[in-house]
Amino acid sequence: SAGLETLFLHPLDGLPPPPKLKILELSSCDYRAVTDGMLGLVTASASVNYDNSSSSYVSMTRGLAQLDVQGSALVSDAMLEMLVETSSNTLTELNVSYCPLITDKGLGYLVSKVGNQLSKIHVWGCAQLSDEFFDGHRRVNDRGLEIFGAWMKKSGTRSL
Repeated sequence: SAGLETLFLHPLDGLPPPPKLKILELSSCDYRAVTDGMLGLVTASASVNYDNSSSSYVSMTRGLAQLDVQGSALVSDAMLEMLVETSSNTLTELNVSYCPLITDKGLGYLVSKVGNQLSKIHVWGCAQLSDEFFDGHRRVNDRGLEIFGAWMKKSGTRSL
């Protein structure tokens, strides 16, 4: 973690600032490798810009556009809160399929706080999600937001 923090958040003499990530695909990583802490460093880096004149980082309206953490067993609602803080104006697509710690409240919070540029959320294998999210977020009737996945409902199977 200290190495990632140094890479993403602290300027190193003689090295250019870290890349400004827009698309981050981590679904091929081991299911225990991707954590809220690691994603916090990456999302923070994606949302700031290095100012060479003052040798410091300044906040910008940047952030991730696409994040894929499919299958990450240690990613939780805390990561969704970080995305809201760092990428609320840029996030267009999110894949949290097979992430067992993501909850109705966490996804509902994300959808209520990010801009309308968010157009796709993938939730395959998230059996913990319920109608509280699927029928209760602020963009339920917004055709600009597509939610991909399948889940069980008392009356049977629903999928999008």
